[in-house]
Amino acid sequence: MPNSSRPPSAATLTTTVGAMVLSVPLMTFTLYFVLVTDDGFGDFPATWALAILALAVGAYAFCEYVGFRTAPLEHGGEPHEVEAASWMRFTTSTFVRFAVCEAVFLISVPLGIITQSFWIVLVGAALGLALLTWEVWPGPRNQRRFAAALEARGVPSYLPGRPQDHL
Repeated sequence: MPNSSRPPSAATLTTTVGAMVLSVPLMTFTLYFVLVTDDGFGDFPATWALAILALAVGAYAFCEYVGFRTAPLEHGGEPHEVEAASWMRFTTSTFVRFAVCEAVFLISVPLGIITQSFWIVLVGAALGLALLTWEVWPGPRNQRRFAAALEARGVPSYLPGRPQDHL
């Protein structure tokens, strides 16, 4: 048994999300060598930057209003089964939110190539990383928000900690 006070699901999910989030700066670094020329980062196309900003606002709104919704848990079941089901649903929700937030960056990549501007990629990376950190990272804030939806009927989800923490 690990020495961590977090359940194994939390450590695994944190590691997985961390590896996936790391792809954004790595891809940005790689695109630097593709898009940056002797003339610099290229022109700053404000219209396309506003389009990326609008996508980020849409992704944020989706995550805030839809990304943490789930059906409440039903009464019954052993605590370890409820905890496993809670973690499975939280993990699924995390990956959906990740896809929506990462789309902000991924859409900025072809736009940066089309406009021949590294600025667009930087704007997409900055907004995407901010969204990923706030909306996707499986920290206490996001665990509590999702647990509140799971526990709407008064059934403990055991999401923020081990089942024995709630006894």
